[in-house]
Amino acid sequence: MTCLFGMLLSTGALLKVLDPGPLTQDASSSLFAIGDQTIDRVFETNVPMRAAHWKSIYIHQSLTSDGDAISLGRGKAGLPDHFVIGNGSGCADGEIQIGRRWSQQLPAGLSEAARADSISICLIGDFNHNHPTATQEARLAQLVTALQHQFRISSEHVLLVTRRNAGVLGAGTNFPVAELRSQLIP
Repeated sequence: MTCLFGMLLSTGALLKVLDPGPLTQDASSSLFAIGDQTIDRVFETNVPMRAAHWKSIYIHQSLTSDGDAISLGRGKAGLPDHFVIGNGSGCADGEIQIGRRWSQQLPAGLSEAARADSISICLIGDFNHNHPTATQEARLAQLVTALQHQFRISSEHVLLVTRRNAGVLGAGTNFPVAELRSQLIP
């Protein structure tokens, strides 16, 4: 009986450690890079989907070595992005965190970079000095093509700025733009 109790206690402790815990209001849910979760969960929003509203997709870097939706959303306005894709430092590698702005179908909070009809995706990392992980790249391509398909967004409306220009936070000089573009829906 003591052995059984010990096993139950250790299993409960292990589950507690593995539990990512509740997300803040700025990160309503996550899709992990592994497991049976489908990308279709991004279309399950708290309010009706504004399908006719979304015209482009804006992709940029966080310019940080680590982070997640919670750390990026600590400012007064909260998380400015619709989605955050982790690099394994702060959240799982390839984890897609779905922000409150997406769940509520609100414009991105990046007024200097993304248009009001842009879906904003932030990849954790500084791609002026490093490269995104292979899992980040794969999950980004998966997310972007799903969004393109759902909202009929052509690849020319997937916005990637490789250099910081006039206050626009871009994807970074080491971001593999050609690789991503080759995977997009024309």
